[in-house]
Amino acid sequence: MTIRTFTDTQLDAWHLPEPDSIWKDEAPEILHTEVVDMGDHTCTKTLVFRAPDDGRLYQVRYEIALADGNYTDPWFNEATVEGVEVEQRPVTVTTWQPVDSA
Repeated sequence: MTIRTFTDTQLDAWHLPEPDSIWKDEAPEILHTEVVDMGDHTCTKTLVFRAPDDGRLYQVRYEIALADGNYTDPWFNEATVEGVEVEQRPVTVTTWQPVDSA
């Protein structure tokens, strides 16, 4: 597993994790976001993006406030953020489905 350490300043300069509409054209390509935990006041998500400096795909965790007017540091008040290099792979999922009645 390849891990790259980003600084919070670097990610902020790339307008991550959720670029405003003003910065969408300047932000890195975002391929996927997913909610991984929901609290009373915050939501933790993962983000997969293409780093503009090396073209590789990385997944990072970040946090957002759920209420307007509240602020939380998306990088959990850390100066560095670990990004795991990722690639897209097909996955087979088995689920339980109702039986069709005939």
